[in-house]
Amino acid sequence: MKKLILMILMLPLSIVAQKLTVNGTVTDEETKQPLPGVVVMIKNSTKGTVTDFDGLFEIVAQKGDILVVSYIGMKKQEVVVENQNVNIQLQSDYSQLDEVVVSVGYFDVSKKDLSGSIAQVTAEQLEKNRTNSIEQMLQGQVAGVVVSESSEPGGGIAVSIRGTNSMLGGTQPLYIVDGIPIDPLTDAEGNAGSGQSQSSLSFLNPNDIEKMEVLKDAAATAVYGSRGANGVIIVTTKSGGKDGGKDVFTVTVDNFVTDVNKYIDVMDGPQFEDYMNQRVINQLYVDITDPQRAGGAFDGSQALTQGNYPELASLNLPYPTSTGVNNNWQDLTYKIAFSNAYNFSYRGGDRINNSTMSLGLQDTEGVIINTGNKRVTFNTNTRRKAFNDKIDFFTRTNVAYNTGNTSSVGNSQIFQQRSVVSQALQFQPIFGLLEPGQDDDIYADLNENNILSNPYTLAKFVTDNKESFNFIQNLSVSAKLTPKLTGVLKGAFNYQKSKRDSYYPVNTTRGRRNNGEGTQSFVENKKIYAETSLRYRNNFDGHRIDAILVGTLEQNNIRTMFNKGFGFGSDATTFHTFESATDVLVPIAQFREIGLLSGLFRVGYNYKRKYYVDVNARMDASSKFAENNKSAIFPSVALAWAISKEKFLEDSDAISNLKLRLSYGKTGSNPIAPYQSLALLSPIRYNFNNQLVTGYYESNLANDDLSWETTDQYNAGLDIGLFDSKVNITFDAYHKRTYDLLQNVTLPASNGFATIVDNFGEVENKGIEVGINAALFDTDEFGWSVSGNFSMNRNKLVKLNSNLEFQLGPSVGFSQANPIMFMEGQPLGIFWGAQTDGIYQDWDEAIASGIDGAAPGEIKYRNNSVSLDDNGQPLATQDINFDDYVQIGDPNPDFTVAITNNFRFGNWDMSMLFTGQKGGDIFWVDSWSLTGNQKSTNGLTSAYTDSWKAPLTVDAESGTVSYDPAVGRTANVGNPAPLTDPGQRALVSDRQLFDGSFVRLKNINIGYTHKFNKGRSLRLYATGQNLATWTNYPGYDPEVQTYNKDPQRRGVDFGGYPGTKTYTLGLKFNY
Repeated sequence: MKKLILMILMLPLSIVAQKLTVNGTVTDEETKQPLPGVVVMIKNSTKGTVTDFDGLFEIVAQKGDILVVSYIGMKKQEVVVENQNVNIQLQSDYSQLDEVVVSVGYFDVSKKDLSGSIAQVTAEQLEKNRTNSIEQMLQGQVAGVVVSESSEPGGGIAVSIRGTNSMLGGTQPLYIVDGIPIDPLTDAEGNAGSGQSQSSLSFLNPNDIEKMEVLKDAAATAVYGSRGANGVIIVTTKSGGKDGGKDVFTVTVDNFVTDVNKYIDVMDGPQFEDYMNQRVINQLYVDITDPQRAGGAFDGSQALTQGNYPELASLNLPYPTSTGVNNNWQDLTYKIAFSNAYNFSYRGGDRINNSTMSLGLQDTEGVIINTGNKRVTFNTNTRRKAFNDKIDFFTRTNVAYNTGNTSSVGNSQIFQQRSVVSQALQFQPIFGLLEPGQDDDIYADLNENNILSNPYTLAKFVTDNKESFNFIQNLSVSAKLTPKLTGVLKGAFNYQKSKRDSYYPVNTTRGRRNNGEGTQSFVENKKIYAETSLRYRNNFDGHRIDAILVGTLEQNNIRTMFNKGFGFGSDATTFHTFESATDVLVPIAQFREIGLLSGLFRVGYNYKRKYYVDVNARMDASSKFAENNKSAIFPSVALAWAISKEKFLEDSDAISNLKLRLSYGKTGSNPIAPYQSLALLSPIRYNFNNQLVTGYYESNLANDDLSWETTDQYNAGLDIGLFDSKVNITFDAYHKRTYDLLQNVTLPASNGFATIVDNFGEVENKGIEVGINAALFDTDEFGWSVSGNFSMNRNKLVKLNSNLEFQLGPSVGFSQANPIMFMEGQPLGIFWGAQTDGIYQDWDEAIASGIDGAAPGEIKYRNNSVSLDDNGQPLATQDINFDDYVQIGDPNPDFTVAITNNFRFGNWDMSMLFTGQKGGDIFWVDSWSLTGNQKSTNGLTSAYTDSWKAPLTVDAESGTVSYDPAVGRTANVGNPAPLTDPGQRALVSDRQLFDGSFVRLKNINIGYTHKFNKGRSLRLYATGQNLATWTNYPGYDPEVQTYNKDPQRRGVDFGGYPGTKTYTLGLKFNY
C-alpha cells in the first residue's frame, strides 16, 4: 500500500519531468539558409508555433511527441521529440511549388485554401500547344473561357470569360503580368475602315510563361475592382531556382508550315462564263413570261420568234465562246507559309538567389502574300536576398519589338471596306494579272463600271506596316517585418509605342485616283504603376488568418498622331516622304491623361482548413468620371466548406476531397475615353474674309452624372476529388448582372449633339461550368490522363434605357446594312432581319404573294407585318421593310466543350486536344455576293448549280432560242436566279446566317525525350494545329471572325483573315 501511495504522489512529477521546452532551428537543406514563417505543430493537436527571422522556434512538448514541420514549397517533415534541441532541414518540393501555389492577384495562396473560382494552367500544359500567341495557348484549357481564333500573324485575338457584360467595354479580361496590370497593345490608326487590332499580349514570348491563372468569379476578381468585370488572367513568367541550384541553358527551335484550312469552292472560268450567259437567258424568260408584258406573256405554246417577242433581237450571250482564262484568285493570293522561332534561355541559382534570362526570335509568314510578322523579345527575372536575408529584391524586365505587313479589312475601294479576302472570292476568274502597261480599267465592265484592283495587286503592292515596341521594368522589395507580417513595395514603368504606316501606289485604283495615298500614325502610352502592401498571416489553435492591405496608383499618359497625304511624287519612297505630297491633310493629334487610385483590404480566415471565409473591399477612384462619381467601392465575400474533412467523410476510400464554395461580389468597369463627363472644345478651320482661320466648337456634351458600370456576381461551386485525387471534378454555377451600362446614347437633332455617353441598361449572364481531369493509368512505363471542360452561358439584355426598347448595332457590309440588334429581353447583339421561304417558282406564285418586286427566281421573303390603308384594309402591294424583320440568329453559342488526352509511353508522349461548340450563329457578309447571283462577280459553285434556271436554251452560234422544260430548274431550288436585272436581294435576311457549330482537332503533339547524364535532355516533337474541322459553316473557319474584339459586332465574318492549319517540327535542348 505504501508503494502504491508513493507511485501516485510521484506521478505528477514524472509527467512534469517528461515535458520539454524544445528549441529548434529550421533551415533549407539546399541553401543552408534559415527559414522564417515555418509552421511547427504537435501532431494530433492544435498546439503550434512559427519560426522567427532566424528560423528559430520554441515550443513546449512532451518527450515522444511528434512535431509536424511544414512550409509552402518544402516537403513536410515529422520529427520525434527526444531532447530539448532540434535541428531540422527541409527539402524542396518543386511539384508543390508548381502545382499547389496559386496566384489570386496581389498574393499567392495554397490551392487547398481557394474559396473563389480560379483555374490554373501550368507550363507543362501550355508547352503542348506550340503557338506564337499567348491567348491561343488558353484554347480549350479552362471552362468558361472562349478564345476567338485569329490566323493573321500578330493579329488580334479576343478572349471572353463568362459571356459579354458591356456594349462599349468589350470582352477582354484584365491581364496581370508578373503582378503588374497591363494595358493591351493597340494599333495606331490606319486608313479608313482598315485593320484588325494586334494581340493584346504580343509582347510576350510563349516560351517564357511559367503558368497562367484565370480568375472568374467576383470573389476572385473583386480584388481588382473596376478592372475585373470581364475576369482577370494572371500571367507569371519563368524564374530561376527551380532546378536544385543548377545552371540550366535551354534552346528551343520551332519550324512551322502553315496553309489555309480550306479553299472555298467558287466558280472556275468556264462555270463563270456559263453563269454570265445564264443571267441573260434567265432575264429573257422572266421578261417574256411577265403577265403584264405588252403583247401577252409566253406560256410555252408560242413560237419563240422576234416577231412574237422583239426582246429576242437584243439577246446577246456575253460569252458565246470561252475566253480560255481560268484563274482561282485564292491560288494567286494565298500561299503555303514557312515560319520559324528560336528561343534561348538561362536559368540558375537557388530558391533564394536566382536569375533567369531569355531571348526570343520569331519570323512568321502569313498565308496571304506579302503578310507576316517578326518579333524579338528579351526577358530577365532576378531575385536576391539581402540584409541578412531579411529583404527580398525582385526585378523583372521585358522588352519586345514587333514589325510586319498586314492584309487588313479596308484595302480596297468599295466603301473602302472590301478586303483582299473578299476580293479573292468575288473577283472574276476570267481575268488575269495585269500585264505591263495595263490598268485596272480593264476590269471595269464586269464591276458595274467601278475600277477595282484585283486581290493579288492589293496584297502584293499595298503597304500596311505595323510596328510596336513594349518595355516593362518592374522592381519590388519584400521585407519580413515580423515572422507574421510582410511588407511589399512595388514600382513599374511601362512604355508602349505602336506605329502604323500605309501606302497605296499608283498601280492600285485607290493610289491612281490620288496619285499615291499614304498615312503615318502612332500611339504612345507611358504608364507608371506603384503598389504598397502589408500582409499578416497567423496560425493558432487551428485558426488561420491571412489579411492584406494594398494601395495602388496608376497613371497613363497617352499621345496619338495621324497624318494623311495625297499626290506623292514617286512610289519609290512610299509613306516616308510626306514633304513630297501635294496635299497633306490637317494632322490629328490627341493628348490624354488617365489616373486610377485604389485601395484594397482583404481578410481570409479558415478553421483547420475546413471552414473558410474570405472578405474583400476595394475602393477605386478614376479620373474619367465627374467629381461626384470618381470613386466607388467593390466588395466581395466568399464561403467554403471542406466537407471531406468532416468525420463522416475523412475515412472515405472513394472521396479524397469535397469542397463547397459560395461567393458574392461586385466589380466595375470604366470602358470610356477620358474627359467624357466634361464639355470639350475642338478646333476647326474655316474661311473668314478670304482668310483661313481657326475656331473652336463644343464637340462633347457634359454629363456630370456619368458613373461606373457595375456587375453583381453570385457563384456556387463544388470541388470533388475521388480515389486519392486521381479523378477531380469542378462544378460552378454563376449569375451576373451588370448595371448602368456605358453607351453612346443617340440624342434628338434639336439638341445640337448627335450622341452623349451615359449610363443606361442592364445585362444578365448566367451559366454553368464543369471541369474534369482523371489519371486513368500511371505506371513507370505508361500513363494516360484525360481532362475536359464544358461551359454554357445564357446572355440577356434586361434593360436598354428609359426611352428605347431596342437599338440597332453598327453597320457592316458593302451596303452598310444594320443586321445587329440590341433588344430588351433578348441576348446581346442578336441578328435581326427578314425571313425567307425559298425562291419563287413562277409568276403565279410571285403575284399571289402580293409583295412588291416578287418575280420568278427571286427570293421569297416572309411578310410578317401587313401594311394597311387608311381604312384599315391590307394594301394590294406589300413592301418588305423593317417592320417585317424578326430575330434570325444569335451569335452566342449554346455551349462549348473541350477534351484533352495525354499519353506517356516510356520516353514518348502524345497529347490530343479536341474543341467544339454548339450554336453561335455567324453572319457571313460575303455570302450576299457569293450566293445572291445578282452581279457579274464570282460566287459559290453550289449557289449557281442549285439556283433557279429558266427552261430555255440558246444556240451559241445561231442565237436560236428554244423552250425546253427539261433543262429548267424552277422548283425546290436553294438560290435565286442569276439575272441581269435582279430584284431586291440586298435585304438583311436569314440567307446570310449560318450555324457556327463545329468540332475540331485543335492540337496534337507527339514528342520523344532523351535524357542524358547530369540532368541534360533533348526533346524532339511534332505538332499539328487545326488539322481537322467538322462543321456546316461554308466560310473559311467558324472560329475566325472579323470584329473579334468588338462586343457590338460579334459573330460577323467580313473578309477576315482565313483560318489556317499549322504543322510544327521542333526541338528543346536542356543543358
